[in-house]
Amino acid sequence: MRKFAKKLSAIALCTVFASMQIALAAPIDIGLGNDLGGSVIDSTQGGFVGTGGIGTGNVDLNFDGNAHVNWGNLNIGKGENLNFNAVNGADGLTIVNTVSGGMSHIYGSINANDGIAKLIISNPNGMLFDGASFTTAGDLMLTTQALGVNYVNGNLDITKLNQAAINGVRIEDSNFSVGGEFNILSPSVVAINSAIRAGQGVKFITRNGQDYLVAPADGTKIVDAGVKLETVSVDGNVYILSGEDVVKVVNGGTINGDLTIDSQGVVSLNYVNPDKNVFEVKGNLTAKSTGSRSTNIIDAETGNNLGSMMYLGNAKVDGNVTLENAGGIMEIGNLTAGGNVSLTTTTGVNDHIKHYIHIVGENTIGGNLNVDSIHNLHIGGYYFEEGQIATGSLNVGGTIDAIAREGSIGISSDVTAQTIALESGTLNIITDGKATLTADEYSFIANGYVGGLDSTEKFIGSMEGYKLLPPTTLSLLYVNGGEVTNLDTQYAAIGSKTNLDVTGVNADKVYLEAENDMTILGNNIHANQIKVGGKTDNLTVETASRDYNLKYTNIRDAQEIVIDGNTEITYDMANGENGLNVNNNGRPANTTYLVVKGNDEPGPGPEPEPLPDPNDNVKILNNLQRDQINSAIDANAVYTPVAFAADLDEEIDKGVRKNVDGSVTVVKTYAMGK
Repeated sequence: MRKFAKKLSAIALCTVFASMQIALAAPIDIGLGNDLGGSVIDSTQGGFVGTGGIGTGNVDLNFDGNAHVNWGNLNIGKGENLNFNAVNGADGLTIVNTVSGGMSHIYGSINANDGIAKLIISNPNGMLFDGASFTTAGDLMLTTQALGVNYVNGNLDITKLNQAAINGVRIEDSNFSVGGEFNILSPSVVAINSAIRAGQGVKFITRNGQDYLVAPADGTKIVDAGVKLETVSVDGNVYILSGEDVVKVVNGGTINGDLTIDSQGVVSLNYVNPDKNVFEVKGNLTAKSTGSRSTNIIDAETGNNLGSMMYLGNAKVDGNVTLENAGGIMEIGNLTAGGNVSLTTTTGVNDHIKHYIHIVGENTIGGNLNVDSIHNLHIGGYYFEEGQIATGSLNVGGTIDAIAREGSIGISSDVTAQTIALESGTLNIITDGKATLTADEYSFIANGYVGGLDSTEKFIGSMEGYKLLPPTTLSLLYVNGGEVTNLDTQYAAIGSKTNLDVTGVNADKVYLEAENDMTILGNNIHANQIKVGGKTDNLTVETASRDYNLKYTNIRDAQEIVIDGNTEITYDMANGENGLNVNNNGRPANTTYLVVKGNDEPGPGPEPEPLPDPNDNVKILNNLQRDQINSAIDANAVYTPVAFAADLDEEIDKGVRKNVDGSVTVVKTYAMGK
């Protein structure tokens, strides 16, 4: 990670600082009077050729080569304009501005024309843009890193100074339009109710210890450390490289491109949303937090380290969503995603913390959902203070593939997908006894119990207590039709609200129930006992091979029947009178109608063998049948009406056949007069 961070830093900054050839020039002191909020230029170096508009509040700084402008202070009042102009045909210029005294307050406009490729403003005292506008044709960098600018052998040499930042960069009610790449390097970046447009994307870099970013001085607290975007609209891709502070989106906003976050701390995307605004990302959303211990959330009562948090709420992402967190909690809520969603927790430095992934509220995912949790996964909301489960839903257009490696999977919201595959490496797969899973295929793998629990307290307690559940209190994990292709666990209790097909079981004891028909088929059914509940209408079982005891209550006398695995199930064992299946509308309650595969209805019995036909050797096909094209009448021939027949008992067909009753059948035509 350290090498990766340095590489990113180098990429971000080398593109800005490289190849700055400049002619040596003597410093020039420029006085701006009362213009630009009393700003003062101490000196300039390089291609600075003069000013214009002094005294009008519309100041031009003109350049015909790369240059360094050293400001004593830089402020722009409301209605004032500062213009950086490349003149005399100059093109591809880099202009570096360093500010030595005081925070920069920008309430007016800053502009840079087409000839300026890179504009850099460095002020370790911080910058405030409030009601401002900033327009550049090329790249723009705002940084609180103190920079030293020197000439060495005709080149402009830029180095960082070992000077701590005092404030960050704050943007409020402002508009930025950057033709190239927009970079902000600062311990804190705050943007509120602002529009940012960048032709080559936006980078917010706040990570401490970067090559070009010195950490704040000890004891210095920078307000809103990290990155905060509140109701911000950004045109272009956004990349955030953050340190151990918070990266957060507040009260919605729009990113018209991809959003990529690489953080060492908390990532909170639209967690604070008083106006319930949607956070929109028009491209892909990728967020990763390595979550170090030193900045994780500390429980106020116990003082325990709770890990860091990653949150995405009330969001709409057109593309894919990829979230990875090494902290304690990851939560997504009320998410609409057009592509795939991937949620991952890793132990990282927080191996002492239990990791939770929550999927809460109403969620719709167009592609696949992949979840890899070190510990628990909970699909469904939870009101912590009230101790109550919240309602919700999860609708996935493709496949749900989820694993809780050292925890349980708990479901308290309805879930729909094409395929649902859930795995608990050490514990259970449970529902609150109310949630329903709907899919074409299901796979459940758990070390302990797969089923439902009959109370909220048991559900919450088993999740938070990390308990391996025995099947002492039976409630069902409900599915809505489909096929269980894999049920690998100790104990299971599954009920279907319609039909249910079961083709794969590897368990000790299994309880199955379907409100309509159930089939247990195939060679992959292995269990000690499979009990079929009484709500099931028709039960069809595989009779070729069976290594489980089948237990059910039969329709004939409402008695519980156990058929051991060594006993072949025959048609005579089927429920009904005399072994024949009959109408079961009036059957006793909680009984099951056993159907033997391939013998659902016995029918009236075999039909009798037909008596032999004495003329069986002659098969009349069709009297006077002829080919209408190839059998046209020949005027020189006389045809005899015939009955086409097949000779079945003689090798030589002579054309005339004498039947047993004495009659003659002509089976071949003979032309006359030939």
